[in-house]
Amino acid sequence: MPRAPIFESHPTEFFRELVRDAMQSQGLAPADEETEYYLVTLLESHLRAEKALLDKPLALTYLEAEAEAPTKSIQRYKLVGDTALFVSGLFAECLERTVVQPTYYVDLGQLAYRRIAEVGAERIRAMFAGLASQFADLVRVLGSISTRELFASDRDTLRIYKRWLLTRGHTDAAELMRRGIIPGEPSDFHH
Repeated sequence: MPRAPIFESHPTEFFRELVRDAMQSQGLAPADEETEYYLVTLLESHLRAEKALLDKPLALTYLEAEAEAPTKSIQRYKLVGDTALFVSGLFAECLERTVVQPTYYVDLGQLAYRRIAEVGAERIRAMFAGLASQFADLVRVLGSISTRELFASDRDTLRIYKRWLLTRGHTDAAELMRRGIIPGEPSDFHH
């Protein structure tokens, strides 16, 4: 059954279906409902984002969080983690053309979520510890949504390969093989 376009459905339902399909295609099903909900709300909140995501370097926001009291730092850590997840998941290809590479966002996002797990209230610690440990998997989920649903193009194979280089996902490797490409490390050999 074809998916209803976002303008014909409620964004929450639209993104929930995208996340469920992507998690299943990445071998992460059945999805943890809390993680699924978190990704859906992340996508939905960025649908309505009013400010530019990267007006300020994420590392500065992270350092500001480090300087604050633990209870005040959680929102800044969450902003860093969420932005890093969103950007590295949906826009990894665009990041390849910048000075700051996707691995920076993955590392910083994981670190931010780990810090919330360390300093947050008991009720949120386990959730953010899980988000930190699954960060690369979640990048693959959002990358799958980006490639298949939101930004599909003729460059999908290259996008999948770059995501595979970042996350080493089995599903991405299988998709590359299906397209006739054997994933491997780029060599330093020059002609």
